[in-house]
Amino acid sequence: MAEIGNFTQPDTSPSYFIDFLNFLDNHSDVKNLRAGIVSRMNLSPGHKVLDLGCGIGGSTFTIAQFTGPTGLAAGVDISSSLIEVAASRSGNRSGLEFHVSDACAVPYADGFFDFAHSERVFLYLPDRLAAIHEMKRVVRPGGRLFLVDTDIDSTAIYSTNPLLTRKMTSIVAESMPNPNSARELPALARQAGLKDIKSEAFAITTPHEFFVRVMAGSLSKAAMNGIVPPTEVDAWLGEQASLHASGDFFQTWLFVLVSGIV
Repeated sequence: MAEIGNFTQPDTSPSYFIDFLNFLDNHSDVKNLRAGIVSRMNLSPGHKVLDLGCGIGGSTFTIAQFTGPTGLAAGVDISSSLIEVAASRSGNRSGLEFHVSDACAVPYADGFFDFAHSERVFLYLPDRLAAIHEMKRVVRPGGRLFLVDTDIDSTAIYSTNPLLTRKMTSIVAESMPNPNSARELPALARQAGLKDIKSEAFAITTPHEFFVRVMAGSLSKAAMNGIVPPTEVDAWLGEQASLHASGDFFQTWLFVLVSGIV
């Protein structure tokens, strides 16, 4: 079972990450979150928007609905496998393009875009400030950046054993490069020199299937590495499966949107 933290190099297990992103794209709360964020961007036909870390294009396609064939929704991602899927899904539609690119080396000229967007990308980046500066570079003066991330360390999961739950969620968080990314975005935006910074918080719920996809791989690896007793992992995952069976499973995630003007 692949670990979610391996999104830093998704081409190591491309089928897992493609399947996971397809699952997310079809989740109603994720769709609603994206729609709400894109509505806050106030896009119009003809606008040009960079989608940094686009994956298989979930947010890029949402953005393209507003920028239209006269504008541009451009997705870039480090993974050639994910970009291949995104490009195939685009069907050569006008106003959409996808490129393989590092977050700190975007293949566009200075000031090319009106806006730049990222969703659940800063969790994985080794140099988040450099990525914001690169987004600033390719956005025209007066354009706005929109940064969206979740806070792995703040996930809320119902359990009859809250102490064990805190231990398990902390282990999963520690497997991520930047587990507190959402709460750190406002400070990063200020450090990068963005102006008129605005922040909003959202919460979404996810089903037990999502819980298994995100949590189980990291916990199994932690047990194999002696970080946590396998019996504790088995007991906790078993309890969550039982709660799911009884209809009592509940998990929610915190998302933060930070925007600022270049």
